[in-house]
Amino acid sequence: MASKAYIERKEKMSGRTAFQKIIDQHCVEKMSDGSMVLKLDRVWGHEITLPNAILDAKERQCDVVFNPNKIKTMIDHVNPAKDTASAVQGQIVRNWSHEHDTEFLDVGRNGVCHAIIPEKGWIKPGEIGIMGDSHTGTHGAFCAFTAGVGTTELECGIITGLWVCPPQKVIRVNFEGFLPANVYSKDLILALINKIGVKGATNAVLEFGGEVFYDLSMEARMTITNMAVEAGATSGMMMVDEKVYDYLQLEGELDRWECWNSDEDAVYDRVIEIDVSEMVPVMTIGYSPGDVVKVKDFRANLMSETLVKVSSREVVSQSLIATNAVDQVYIGSCTNGRLEDLRIAAMIFRLLKDITGHGVAENIRCVIVPATQHIWDMAMEEGLFKIFSEAGCHISGPSCGACLGMSCGVIAPGEVCVSTTNRNFPGRMGKNGMVHLASPATAAITAVYGKVSEASVKLCEEVDELIKNFSAKILGSHTNWQDVLFATPDYNQLVPLFKEAKVKDFSGEVFNLPLINVDTDQIIPAKYLNEVDKKVFGQHCLEDCKISSEHRAKLWQSKIIVADENFGCGSSREHASWALEGAGIRCVIAPSFARIFKNSMFANGLLCITLSKKIIDSIFQSKTNYIRILWEHGIIEWGDQGAGFKLTDHQKNLIRSGGLVGVMVKLAAKLQKEGKL
Repeated sequence: MASKAYIERKEKMSGRTAFQKIIDQHCVEKMSDGSMVLKLDRVWGHEITLPNAILDAKERQCDVVFNPNKIKTMIDHVNPAKDTASAVQGQIVRNWSHEHDTEFLDVGRNGVCHAIIPEKGWIKPGEIGIMGDSHTGTHGAFCAFTAGVGTTELECGIITGLWVCPPQKVIRVNFEGFLPANVYSKDLILALINKIGVKGATNAVLEFGGEVFYDLSMEARMTITNMAVEAGATSGMMMVDEKVYDYLQLEGELDRWECWNSDEDAVYDRVIEIDVSEMVPVMTIGYSPGDVVKVKDFRANLMSETLVKVSSREVVSQSLIATNAVDQVYIGSCTNGRLEDLRIAAMIFRLLKDITGHGVAENIRCVIVPATQHIWDMAMEEGLFKIFSEAGCHISGPSCGACLGMSCGVIAPGEVCVSTTNRNFPGRMGKNGMVHLASPATAAITAVYGKVSEASVKLCEEVDELIKNFSAKILGSHTNWQDVLFATPDYNQLVPLFKEAKVKDFSGEVFNLPLINVDTDQIIPAKYLNEVDKKVFGQHCLEDCKISSEHRAKLWQSKIIVADENFGCGSSREHASWALEGAGIRCVIAPSFARIFKNSMFANGLLCITLSKKIIDSIFQSKTNYIRILWEHGIIEWGDQGAGFKLTDHQKNLIRSGGLVGVMVKLAAKLQKEGKL
């Protein structure tokens, strides 16, 4: 093993990654476990995860903002409101933004957050930003470090301008070779997720490069960084070049911004080389972004003797494997709802109409959802909507909509949707429905033929030629926001608001949940996300998870869940932690957790215990009904067995303090006194 002195000398001599350069400029303190206290340049919020942060801050009498000019808010998930509950959420954000003089994009001037943030120039190379949305890593496409967080972390970011980030690995992914015309950025990222797995980049930054990268448009690049989180990554990241410079309409010379790029001799924790030359279009087939197959082999995989294991959790129902017929096609979202995506889909409709004589097949519904109002306007001006309308598509205003099953295209039980969105978890677009993730090209050709179909290289070459005729350059649409004067909060005055909390008793009855990849959509379905009363979520905890009525009754008598790998994956919604606590669960024990979920549990004074798969299996086999947890000593006991686990000093502090907000306010007061804030 290399000596500590050798490692330190090597690090000093080696070049720096873009991530390391950004951290060097923003880290104001390191914790004993290596976690970094980072100063934030940007905090963004939308109407799903921000309202509860606002209400909690008001209840604590701690409703302050660190800098109103660095906070941007919007309506995006349900746009416009679909019912009273969603209208109330919008009202909370709207009123709060006005109270604090933060820039807010309301209905008619807004769009899906991860499309509108760069469009408005709300990110720059070298910056750090957070949002209560798991796909916030999208903005790493501009050589920034951006990440999704839970609502409590979001609240703390708004109050203090600080975020505690665990240590991160940096994994370099090089796409090399010649990209076939019918292979798009969605195919590239799905292929990567399939290669490394849905937790292959947990607590890591995926830095993308290679010769293919430089030919990709900014829109295509954002598709890749958007879905980095589906491999477990904290963020995706790409380097600055002329395309970044032009899209953001940056000031000064290009080399001023290129200094953030990784050095040529940067050292990575892992390097992945992918030759794209022989790639073909791919799509998902099960209930995980990692369940990926070639589009041309889709039907063969559906009809295989083993059926299709859905993320090793359950078998796809017979009705969903009997045919490759499709009920709906959905083209939109923060992943593929940008102008380039709409151009590709429209040109496929146009070309295929000459071949087939028709647009959308009679057995198909096709929903088109531009990601922002600006994109909507450009698509209208370019005549794309006329093509979609004549083909028989429904065109929506900008919204997250059916991506998470909240509005505008939710599917019925047993229905199948080919979608350009980013997640295909059980119930994601509608209870007991099936979502297959694909590129806009695959989605559009599927809509025409009425079944899963592959766009040929020749067809896509013709699409590329037609797109060249569009003269409009895809650039952002900046606002004329003028910074406001503000006074930085005196955090020392806020410290007395936070008293010592009563530590929860984590020992108790056990509920065994031997499933992998239990995601936040299963823990609390998206249809309940319009609620602002935390108590409501517990009533619907694990409602869509495959649990028998007999076992479900036991859930409500338990304090502890023992689960399998990658528990809490998926969305950043802290509602999952609130639902568990509302159901009486105070601790989850598993071999691994998704980063945001784990942070959210501790942010609420709850406990996650990571144990080896072997020990977890031993607990399952013992069928124990009770586990004793000595959290301060790092010991759990069941029957005549026991095991040790580790908590960091920061995690123990969160438990003793009852959660994150008080801890962060005290930390801000300390740093402010030291002149670091």
